[in-house]
Amino acid sequence: MGTNDESEINQNHLIFRFLDFDFDPDLITQKLLLQPFSTGQKGEEYFIGPQKDIPRIRDCSHWDFEWKIKTNDFIGDFIDKFFKEIIVPRLESIKEIGLNCQAIRFIIVQYYYTGYNPGYRFEKEQIKILADLNAEIDMDIYCLYEDG
Repeated sequence: MGTNDESEINQNHLIFRFLDFDFDPDLITQKLLLQPFSTGQKGEEYFIGPQKDIPRIRDCSHWDFEWKIKTNDFIGDFIDKFFKEIIVPRLESIKEIGLNCQAIRFIIVQYYYTGYNPGYRFEKEQIKILADLNAEIDMDIYCLYEDG
Protein backbone atom coordinates (compact mmCIF):
# COMPACT_ATOMS: atom_id res chain seq x y z
CA MET A 1 0.00 0.00 0.00
CA GLY A 2 2.94 2.38 0.39
CA THR A 3 3.20 3.69 -3.15
CA ASN A 4 3.74 7.09 -4.69
CA ASP A 5 1.61 6.24 -7.71
CA GLU A 6 -1.36 8.65 -7.45
CA SER A 7 -3.62 6.16 -9.27
CA GLU A 8 -3.17 3.68 -6.40
CA ILE A 9 -4.26 6.04 -3.64
CA ASN A 10 -7.91 5.83 -2.58
CA GLN A 11 -9.98 8.99 -2.65
CA ASN A 12 -12.40 9.32 0.25
CA HIS A 13 -15.09 11.96 0.66
CA LEU A 14 -17.10 12.42 3.86
CA ILE A 15 -19.90 14.94 3.43
CA PHE A 16 -22.47 16.35 5.81
CA ARG A 17 -25.35 17.98 3.92
CA PHE A 18 -28.44 20.01 4.72
CA LEU A 19 -31.06 20.06 1.94
CA ASP A 20 -34.11 22.06 0.98
CA PHE A 21 -34.40 24.99 3.38
CA ASP A 22 -35.79 28.53 3.00
CA PHE A 23 -33.03 30.65 4.54
CA ASP A 24 -29.54 31.89 3.68
CA PRO A 25 -26.98 29.02 3.82
CA ASP A 26 -24.58 31.42 5.55
CA LEU A 27 -26.73 31.04 8.68
CA ILE A 28 -25.70 27.37 8.83
CA THR A 29 -22.06 28.35 8.44
CA GLN A 30 -22.38 30.81 11.31
CA LYS A 31 -24.28 28.39 13.55
CA LEU A 32 -21.90 25.44 13.04
CA LEU A 33 -18.67 27.45 12.75
CA LEU A 34 -17.68 25.33 9.76
CA GLN A 35 -16.63 26.55 6.33
CA PRO A 36 -18.79 24.75 3.74
CA PHE A 37 -17.40 23.08 0.66
CA SER A 38 -20.49 24.10 -1.30
CA THR A 39 -23.73 26.02 -0.84
CA GLY A 40 -26.62 26.96 -3.05
CA GLN A 41 -30.09 28.45 -2.88
CA LYS A 42 -33.24 27.28 -4.60
CA GLY A 43 -33.85 29.12 -7.84
CA GLU A 44 -30.27 30.25 -8.46
CA GLU A 45 -28.47 29.48 -11.70
CA TYR A 46 -25.42 27.21 -11.73
CA PHE A 47 -23.37 25.54 -14.45
CA ILE A 48 -22.38 21.94 -15.13
CA GLY A 49 -20.35 20.04 -17.70
CA PRO A 50 -16.63 19.75 -18.40
CA GLN A 51 -16.49 23.40 -19.47
CA LYS A 52 -19.02 24.55 -16.83
CA ASP A 53 -21.08 25.97 -19.69
CA ILE A 54 -24.43 24.18 -19.30
CA PRO A 55 -26.84 26.30 -17.24
CA ARG A 56 -29.20 24.78 -14.69
CA ILE A 57 -31.57 26.19 -12.08
CA ARG A 58 -31.12 24.82 -8.57
CA ASP A 59 -34.26 23.01 -7.43
CA CYS A 60 -33.46 23.13 -3.71
CA SER A 61 -31.10 24.83 -1.28
CA HIS A 62 -28.09 22.95 0.06
CA TRP A 63 -25.16 23.35 2.43
CA ASP A 64 -22.28 20.83 2.28
CA PHE A 65 -19.32 20.37 4.57
CA GLU A 66 -16.75 17.93 3.20
CA TRP A 67 -13.55 16.17 4.09
CA LYS A 68 -11.54 14.94 1.10
CA ILE A 69 -8.89 12.45 2.09
CA LYS A 70 -6.44 10.69 -0.22
CA THR A 71 -5.13 7.65 1.59
CA ASN A 72 -5.17 3.87 1.57
CA ASP A 73 -5.88 3.83 5.30
CA PHE A 74 -9.17 2.36 6.46
CA ILE A 75 -12.04 4.78 5.78
CA GLY A 76 -13.81 3.66 8.97
CA ASP A 77 -11.14 5.46 10.99
CA PHE A 78 -11.95 8.72 9.17
CA ILE A 79 -15.68 8.21 9.67
CA ASP A 80 -15.04 7.80 13.42
CA LYS A 81 -12.93 10.97 13.44
CA PHE A 82 -15.57 12.90 11.44
CA PHE A 83 -18.23 11.98 13.99
CA LYS A 84 -16.00 12.92 16.94
CA GLU A 85 -14.72 16.20 15.51
CA ILE A 86 -17.57 17.48 13.33
CA ILE A 87 -20.92 15.96 14.24
CA VAL A 88 -20.89 15.18 17.97
CA PRO A 89 -19.67 18.61 19.18
CA ARG A 90 -22.44 20.28 17.15
CA LEU A 91 -25.36 17.90 17.80
CA GLU A 92 -27.74 20.45 19.31
CA SER A 93 -27.07 23.01 16.57
CA ILE A 94 -27.48 20.38 13.86
CA LYS A 95 -30.83 19.31 15.38
CA GLU A 96 -32.00 22.91 15.47
CA ILE A 97 -31.02 23.54 11.83
CA GLY A 98 -32.57 20.23 10.80
CA LEU A 99 -35.98 21.33 12.05
CA ASN A 100 -36.05 23.79 9.14
CA CYS A 101 -34.67 21.46 6.43
CA GLN A 102 -36.29 18.70 4.42
CA ALA A 103 -33.26 16.43 4.78
CA ILE A 104 -29.93 15.95 6.49
CA ARG A 105 -27.51 13.52 4.85
CA PHE A 106 -24.26 11.89 5.84
CA ILE A 107 -22.54 10.93 2.59
CA ILE A 108 -19.59 8.64 2.02
CA VAL A 109 -18.01 8.51 -1.43
CA GLN A 110 -14.98 6.33 -1.99
CA TYR A 111 -12.92 5.77 -5.12
CA TYR A 112 -11.19 2.55 -4.16
CA TYR A 113 -8.07 1.65 -6.17
CA THR A 114 -6.27 -0.80 -3.88
CA GLY A 115 -8.38 -3.96 -4.06
CA TYR A 116 -11.90 -5.27 -3.77
CA ASN A 117 -14.50 -5.08 -1.01
CA PRO A 118 -13.62 -1.93 0.93
CA GLY A 119 -16.30 -2.72 3.55
CA TYR A 120 -16.80 -0.94 6.84
CA ARG A 121 -19.50 -0.67 9.43
CA PHE A 122 -21.20 2.02 11.47
CA GLU A 123 -20.84 1.82 15.23
CA LYS A 124 -24.11 1.61 17.22
CA GLU A 125 -23.57 5.09 18.63
CA GLN A 126 -23.11 6.55 15.15
CA ILE A 127 -26.38 4.97 14.00
CA LYS A 128 -28.15 6.35 17.08
CA ILE A 129 -26.76 9.83 16.41
CA LEU A 130 -27.87 9.80 12.76
CA ALA A 131 -31.30 8.46 13.74
CA ASP A 132 -31.64 11.14 16.41
CA LEU A 133 -30.85 13.77 13.77
CA ASN A 134 -33.35 12.11 11.39
CA ALA A 135 -30.44 11.95 8.93
CA GLU A 136 -30.11 9.82 5.82
CA ILE A 137 -27.01 7.82 4.91
CA ASP A 138 -25.82 7.87 1.30
CA MET A 139 -22.85 5.68 0.29
CA ASP A 140 -21.21 5.49 -3.12
CA ILE A 141 -18.29 3.11 -3.40
CA TYR A 142 -16.44 2.83 -6.69
CA CYS A 143 -14.09 -0.17 -6.82
CA LEU A 144 -11.64 0.82 -9.55
CA TYR A 145 -8.92 -1.72 -8.79
CA GLU A 146 -7.54 -3.40 -11.90
CA ASP A 147 -5.85 -6.72 -11.36
CA GLY A 148 -2.93 -6.52 -13.71
